[in-house]
Amino acid sequence: MTYLRITAALAALLAAGAASADNISLRLSYADGRSGPVFSARHAQIGAFALTPDLRNQAPGAQWRVVARDAQGVILHEVTVAAGQQRHVEVFNPKTGAIDIAETVRQASGSFEVSLPFDRATASVEVLPVQASGGKGMSAAAASAPLARFDRATLARLAATSRTARAAALAPAASATTIVNTGPAAARMDYVFVGDGYTAAEMGKWHTDAQKVIDGFLDDPLFAANRANMNVRRVDMASNQSGVDEPDKGIYRDTAMDAAFNCYNIDRLLCVDTDKVHDIVGSVLAPDERDVIIVVANSTRYGGSGGDVATLSMAPQAIEVALHEIGHTAFKLADEYDYGTCSLDGEPGEPDVTMNATRSVKWRGLISAGTPVPTSAGVYPNGTVGVFQGAQYCTSGKYRPTENSRMRTLGYPWHAVNEGAARKVFTQYSGGAGVTQTGTVPAGGSVNVPNVNPGWIQAAAGNISLRLTGKVGTSYQLYLYQYGANGWAQVAASAGASASPSISYNAAAGYYYAVATSSTGGAYSLNYSYVKP
Repeated sequence: MTYLRITAALAALLAAGAASADNISLRLSYADGRSGPVFSARHAQIGAFALTPDLRNQAPGAQWRVVARDAQGVILHEVTVAAGQQRHVEVFNPKTGAIDIAETVRQASGSFEVSLPFDRATASVEVLPVQASGGKGMSAAAASAPLARFDRATLARLAATSRTARAAALAPAASATTIVNTGPAAARMDYVFVGDGYTAAEMGKWHTDAQKVIDGFLDDPLFAANRANMNVRRVDMASNQSGVDEPDKGIYRDTAMDAAFNCYNIDRLLCVDTDKVHDIVGSVLAPDERDVIIVVANSTRYGGSGGDVATLSMAPQAIEVALHEIGHTAFKLADEYDYGTCSLDGEPGEPDVTMNATRSVKWRGLISAGTPVPTSAGVYPNGTVGVFQGAQYCTSGKYRPTENSRMRTLGYPWHAVNEGAARKVFTQYSGGAGVTQTGTVPAGGSVNVPNVNPGWIQAAAGNISLRLTGKVGTSYQLYLYQYGANGWAQVAASAGASASPSISYNAAAGYYYAVATSSTGGAYSLNYSYVKP
């Protein structure tokens, strides 16, 4: 067939990985340097766990790309993360749920984790700078010189050292308990709740507090609706002293993760040492088992924060803070309030804010024909989807989909647009079931499925389903390929001229990708699902 678009480097990666699909979970730390951020590889773990989904490639502001390259420099996989040196912090009023403080602070140091391929084809891992262009997504050009580069031998040594250190130090101190188990970690979004400031004598209190917080999360309608796609775990780690730091009150406690209020001199902002959190959680849970980490502080003082690790206290309203922050961290949602530093440089990448005040807005399919656009506040029942002025720190020029949601004021529902965005993220963690790809096939041309890195899927034994929908009068064909001993081979096809071809294939475990071709060309929507290992 002439439809193969796979690179030699990718074929080499799959050939090397067919017998042992090892990936590397890498924790990178960063700190201010004289000429920019200085990165170091702090921890590595090698195993057959899933790659990190690239969920934040439309985050606003400065970003970093972490890429795995082969010996020829070809990118095998990449993950985009928000550059951690600029941190947006927000504080909500505990009585009204409205925003009190929203500002960007300088974070001199921090860390983050990603999982990348580590088959024999992987020669190095690099960190590259990327600057989002006014919220339009990543700019086409990134600096040619990497901010940091780690070769394969260095990473392999780090993984061996990390394994020894983990076994010798932290493993006996922490323990993990699965609270909700709906399936394998690699095919679920895994939430981890870990307590800080609980002594060994207070483990019973921590278990009670953890269950109260977990029940609060699971009672939320969005998480209840997606429960089948998530696992929940509790990590126990005793601190030497009870409570957390409150520097503004002269209170200091010796705790396992250094939880502290008054972070950045903001009284209700609760921060932790993310390196210590990753060390503790990583000592008892594999990379697949810790997608979203929430630290619960042993304090009834109101506060919390988001970021790489979310935090909350045991104040009654704190669960609402954590739900809002997870909206950022896990679901790529923007703030919908209009307080803070406004930027109108370009269309935001997040799914719940826009600069488009017309019916062609990104959530147009959810706007009723009877709802005017733009949409006036105070006229329609809250939850009505329209185009409401005021969002992402701007009083005008940016718009949100509903009058008031959890991303604007605590205590309100998520509403339809945000719920839809969350479902798409849960889908990425559930093995690609129901993934929808859209675009345009040129006349006489073709497109690959998936059309994003790494350009193929790894599937467990089970059904692979593809269904394409095009406009009336258009013509498409579908072809499914599997990688084997002799390279890529076609294993299924829907080759008749049709506006809606489909394939349902009983697949063995392995690597697959598909090609859609069209003689007429045209816009298409293609849904595919498979069983993830």
